[in-house]
Amino acid sequence: MAENALRPLPSLTTGVVEDFPYVLAESVSQLYTSTDSRERPLVLGKIQNLRLACSRIHHRVLGENEVFSLWRQIGAPWRVRGFVRGREVREGCVIPTFGGGLCQLSGSMLEVILAMDLQLLERHAHTALPADVPSTARRDATLFWNYVDLCFRSPFPLLFDCFLSTTSLVVRLRGKQPRQNGGQPKPSLLPKTLSMPQKLEESCLTCAQDDCSRHVGGKIEAGKTAFLIDEFQPEFAELVDDRLKDGDQVLTPSCSDSTRNKSFAPGNCDVHSFGAFCLYRSLALRWAVARHITVAKVHFQLAGILAKLYERHLDYQVEHLIVGQTLIPHLWRSGALGGRTFDVLMQRLPVESLEQQLNSAANLYPQSRTLVEFRAPHWFREAERQALNAARTIFTPHPQIATIHERSVCLPWKMPARQNAQPAERDLLVFLGPTLARKGAHAVREAMRRTGLVLTVLGHDLEERDFWRDLPVARSSARELPWERVHTVVQPALFESWPRQLLKAHAAGANLVISPGCGIEENHIDGIYHVPFGDADGLSATLITLLKSQGDLVCAE
Repeated sequence: MAENALRPLPSLTTGVVEDFPYVLAESVSQLYTSTDSRERPLVLGKIQNLRLACSRIHHRVLGENEVFSLWRQIGAPWRVRGFVRGREVREGCVIPTFGGGLCQLSGSMLEVILAMDLQLLERHAHTALPADVPSTARRDATLFWNYVDLCFRSPFPLLFDCFLSTTSLVVRLRGKQPRQNGGQPKPSLLPKTLSMPQKLEESCLTCAQDDCSRHVGGKIEAGKTAFLIDEFQPEFAELVDDRLKDGDQVLTPSCSDSTRNKSFAPGNCDVHSFGAFCLYRSLALRWAVARHITVAKVHFQLAGILAKLYERHLDYQVEHLIVGQTLIPHLWRSGALGGRTFDVLMQRLPVESLEQQLNSAANLYPQSRTLVEFRAPHWFREAERQALNAARTIFTPHPQIATIHERSVCLPWKMPARQNAQPAERDLLVFLGPTLARKGAHAVREAMRRTGLVLTVLGHDLEERDFWRDLPVARSSARELPWERVHTVVQPALFESWPRQLLKAHAAGANLVISPGCGIEENHIDGIYHVPFGDADGLSATLITLLKSQGDLVCAE
C-alpha cells in the first residue's frame, strides 16, 4: 500500500474502438460454471463483481511502455463501491467475500498477455481452486486487495475490450496495427514446472460446518426478474402483469404506475419508484418547449439519467430483465446487461432506421428545420443495434416494428371502449397535430389546397409560423373537440410510437387516413386507410373517394 501511494500508476484514459481496429488476442470464459444450485447466489455475486470491474477497464487505452495494474484500474472491491459477495478461496475454503470471483478476470487477462508475449511484471498462482474451475496454467492468476496484483507492460498502445455477454466473460486486446509474428518473447513469471492447485469441493453454501469461524450463512434468493419501465403504457402493463412473480423487482419512474397495475404491490414484488425524477423530467421538458429546444434531445438525456438510477437500484441477483427501449443503449454501454438475458419493450423504430427515414424526409422537405433538429450520437446507434441483436425477445404493439426482428412478439393495442351513439351529422376533418413535418403536415396542407376541404387542426404550429396560411383552418384542442362529429382523422405521419389519439378517434366512429408508420393495420371495411408519408397525391385521392362514398363533403365556401 505504501509503495502504491509513493509511486501511483495513472488511471487509463478512454479510447475509441475505431482507432484500434485489430483484435490482437482474445479470451472467452464461461460465467456459469457451477452446476450445484446452492452455489448459484455466489456465482451471481461473482458475475456482478465482474460486471463492475469490466466497466472500469472496457475501452480503456494502455499507452506505449505504460504499466497496467489490475487493482489500480479496478479500485478497491468494497461494498460501498457496489461490489457484492462472490466466491473466494481462502485458507483451504471457498467462502463468500466482497469482490470474490475477480480471479476469473485476472485469469483472462493473463491468457491474453501470454498470447501477446507481453512483459509480465507481477503474477501470483492459486494454491487451491473451486472444483468447477479448470486448472489451466495460462489462466492461473490470483488476486487479493491490495498487494496481490497482476501487472504487465506493453511496448505499443493497446485498447481493452472487456465485457460480459449473456454467458461469457470476454477480454480482448486491440491494436492500431495487426499483430506481428516472430517477435522476441518477453520474460514470463510462469514457472517451467507447474504444480496444479488443490481442488476444493465445498463452499460455505454447500458444507455442513456451520460452526466454522469463516462460515457465512444465510440463504440468498436467486433467479429474479426485473422490470425496468421507462413510461407506463397499457400494452406493456398487461405483459408485466402476466409475467410478474413474487420476489421480482419493478423499477418505474412514477409511483402512480404501480397503482395502474394490480401486481405492482409491495406484497408481491420489490417496487422502486422515483418521484423526484418525474418532477425533474416534467420541468426539463416544459423548459425545453418554452425555449423552443427539440424535446428529442431532452428525452435522450433524461433516458440516460433514468438508466443510471435504475442501475444503482438493480438487484445483483436479477438474472433476466424486461426493459424499456429508451434505456437499452445506456444500460448496454454501462455493462449492466452483461451476464443476463433480457427482453425489450419496444415502441419505436431502432434509431438507425428512424434517422434514415428522417433524412429521407428532410430531402423531401428541405425547408423543414424540425426534420434535422436532433440525431443520436454514434455510440447510441451502435449500442442499440448490438443490444437489440442480443435481446431474447422483442415485445411491441407496433406492426411495423414487429416485422423488423425475427424474435418479435406483436402485442394487441389496448383499444378504448367504442362509443355506440351515432350523431346525425359528422362534418369534421381533423389533423391531430401538432403541426410538424414528421406528422405529415406538408402533405396534409397540399391536399387541403387541392381538395378545398375545411380542416380542424389540433395543437401548436411547431413547423413554422402561420403554416396553414390562406387555408380555411379551424382550431381546437383534444379536450374541446366534439369527437362525435369527427368524420375522418388524417395523419400520414412518418412514424407514430403511441397512436393513442388515433385509436380514440376510431373508437368514437371516425375514419382514419394514416400512414403505415402509425402502427394501425389497414382495414377499409373498418374505415382505416393507408397513405405513404409525403404522398400528397394519394392523400388527396383517398380523402375525395372516402368522403364522396359516404356523402359528407365538407368544403370551404
